Amino acid sequence: MSKTIAMVLAGARVDEMAALTERRPKSAVVFGGNYRIIDCVLTNLVESGIEIVGLLPQYRFYSLIEHIDRGAPWDLLGRTRALTVLPPFQDAADSDWYRGSADALYQNLDFIERHDPDDVMILSADHIYRMDYRPLLRLHAEMNAEMTMGFTPVAAADASRFGIGQLDASGRVVEYAEKPSQPRANLASMTVYLFKRQMLIDELRQHARTGRPSNFRRVSAPWDPDAPQVSKTFQIYDEIVPRVVARGHAYGVVHEGIWEYTRTLDAYFQLHEEILSGERIDLDAWNLRTNTYATRKVDPAPTRFGPDARVIDSLVCMGCRIEGQVIRSVLSPDVVVGRGAVVKDSVLWHGTHVGPDAQLDKVVTDKFVRIGSGARVGTGDVTGPNQQFPSSLTCGATVIGRQAEVPDGQEVMRNCVIYPRVQEEHYGGERLETGQTLRPAPMGGSGKGL
Repeated sequence: MSKTIAMVLAGARVDEMAALTERRPKSAVVFGGNYRIIDCVLTNLVESGIEIVGLLPQYRFYSLIEHIDRGAPWDLLGRTRALTVLPPFQDAADSDWYRGSADALYQNLDFIERHDPDDVMILSADHIYRMDYRPLLRLHAEMNAEMTMGFTPVAAADASRFGIGQLDASGRVVEYAEKPSQPRANLASMTVYLFKRQMLIDELRQHARTGRPSNFRRVSAPWDPDAPQVSKTFQIYDEIVPRVVARGHAYGVVHEGIWEYTRTLDAYFQLHEEILSGERIDLDAWNLRTNTYATRKVDPAPTRFGPDARVIDSLVCMGCRIEGQVIRSVLSPDVVVGRGAVVKDSVLWHGTHVGPDAQLDKVVTDKFVRIGSGARVGTGDVTGPNQQFPSSLTCGATVIGRQAEVPDGQEVMRNCVIYPRVQEEHYGGERLETGQTLRPAPMGGSGKGL
């Protein structure tokens, strides 16, 4: 078998996820109680026999690097196995943040050439799925392909959001269009590419000399009128993929399993509903590898259930202490649910503390959130979307950022977003109305320990 290395793109923030990605990339977002999104692609690579991985981060990547450590949880550590972090850097001639996938790869050609692979696999770290890449590797070798892609079927109504390809009976990609206004097929690119090494290097160098940058609109700081609204990026899909497809040397495999994009808060919340149902996503069968010790000096204690605890149809990780009720919810390690509290249809990340007699209904909390005694979060009917993120949060959930506080007795209605480090003094009254967004005064900081 040919030698293959992987380059994992892990820098995207995803503005629509609001408070959950304010200080971390999407690849570092927690899901399923115990995992980070990047665990999926790293597990897939190791189980497929790819053991040299370059990780290309960009946005506030401290928490991501802390989670990755040296790659040991995925067995990517040893004489023939390695996970290498490749952040943006400055050299004698030039320095810049990565300006898209093609630019990130171009800036790290020395890493690719040093390992001297036959093929290079390029993947995104911010999708949730379980896939064996070996059939893709085999097709690539059998067809002597320049590029082989992973595709997955999507609903026709969603096809315009993705790169869409058409395959013939042999698996050759006969047509590809990036986010077409009128899609002619429903096979979406999974951002899984396998390239012949030298062809990729030649294409990246040509693209750096002559390629046209893509424009994308920044919405990460809509409250800041001085924020730049348009940036230039150099992406694999804008010219490199179409050129290879046009030459007739591109092939594709179709992944029929789960592939979750989870770009919005609604999609993230729905993902956990599906995890709990077990009908589409069976985390037990996925056998995901993760790092449970990144911020710990000792193993978590077993979960403790008090005499009045009641847990129904939920996932509860180690280290939790449950004194109240937990119904159809996902609890990460070290969550505390106080006596008389009710947590229903919620997703609570590490270290969240729910005070006595509090009531939570459809709530997503980041790490170390404190819900005060008698607070009510997720009240009333769904009367409108979140006003700042109207296309991302419509399902009635409330999202609370890291280290934020909901004061004793506070009421928070539906589709609200509370940003990290909001404290009692930031609330303007005893009730936060439906669709409101609450944030503290602007602050700096490194985003460490996310």
